[in-house]
Amino acid sequence: MSKFWWVNQGRTYTRELDLGIAWAPLLTAKGGKQHHWDRMDLVQVGDVVVHYAEGQIRSVSRVLTTSHQASNPHSDGDWAQVGRELKLSYVVLDVALPLSKLPEAMRRGNSGYGSPFDKYGAVNMGYFFDLADEVGIWVMEEAGLVADKDDVLYDAPPSGESQSYETVIVVGPDGEVTVKTRAEHHKLKALLFKGQKEADCALCGKTLPVSLLITAHIKQRAQCSKSERIDQNVVMAACVLGCDSLYEKGFVSVDSDGVLIAGPRNATATALIEHIGVLTGKSVLGFGAHNEKYFAWHRSAHSEIKMK
Repeated sequence: MSKFWWVNQGRTYTRELDLGIAWAPLLTAKGGKQHHWDRMDLVQVGDVVVHYAEGQIRSVSRVLTTSHQASNPHSDGDWAQVGRELKLSYVVLDVALPLSKLPEAMRRGNSGYGSPFDKYGAVNMGYFFDLADEVGIWVMEEAGLVADKDDVLYDAPPSGESQSYETVIVVGPDGEVTVKTRAEHHKLKALLFKGQKEADCALCGKTLPVSLLITAHIKQRAQCSKSERIDQNVVMAACVLGCDSLYEKGFVSVDSDGVLIAGPRNATATALIEHIGVLTGKSVLGFGAHNEKYFAWHRSAHSEIKMK
C-alpha cells in the first residue's frame, strides 16, 4: 500500500522539479535534527508526494528511490553541502490547485504533529510532512489522476520513458491506494503542444503560455473507447481563462461547420451571457473532418442533459 506525503518547496520548487528530486539537509547549522527533514527517511518507493509552492499544489510525484545522501543542489542559502535526497517522477498539474480549493474542513480535520496543516487549516512551516489518505486522494481526483477501471496501467514506465508517463492511483474497495502509471495524457499533451512554450486556445484564439492551456477532451474522456482515448484528435487546447469550463459544462459548443455557438446549456447570469456572446461566431482552431465526430458527440450529449 502506498502512502501520501506533502512537501513545501517554495523557491526550491523549480530547481528540484528540473532535477526530479526533493532535497533537505541532514542537520541544522548547530548540528540539530528537524522532524520535517528526517521524515524523508520514512518514504518508500512507490509512495506519492504532493508538491506545494507559492500557495498552490503544483505537481504530484511518484517516489523512485528511498532517501540517500546527496550534495546540495541549491547554489544559494545557508544549508550544508551534503543532505538527503529522494528521486521522484514529477507530474506537473495542468492547472495548479490553490490551497483555498482544498476544503478547509478537510485541512483542519487532518491537522496535528507531522501534518502539513495547523488547527486553522493553514500550511505549517517546514519541508516534508505525512499526508492523510483522504487529502491525497482528493488531490489526485482534482488533478484527474485517479485511474478509470478500463485504463491501461503499468507498474512502472519502460526504461527511459518516464517523462511520457504519468502517475495515477487505484483506490481499492477498502480504501487501499496503489500507485500505477499510464501513458495516455502525457503523450496527447506532447502531440498537442509539441514542446512549445506558448500556443493558441482553440476556442477564443488567444495565444497564451502553455501553463494556461488545458489538454481538453473534445469528447468526455469517460465516454471514449480505448482507441479514442489515445487518438490525438480527441483533444484540443482550451484556456483556463474560461473556455475550458464553458465547453466542459456545455455553455458553448461547436457546430458542424466548426463555429462556436451558445448552448446547449442555457446561461442565465448577465455576465456569463455577455462572455458567451464574445465567443460565439468564432471559428474553432484545428476543426476538421478528423475531429468533427467528437464535437458532434459533445453537442448531442449536452442536448440530452438539457432535456432531462
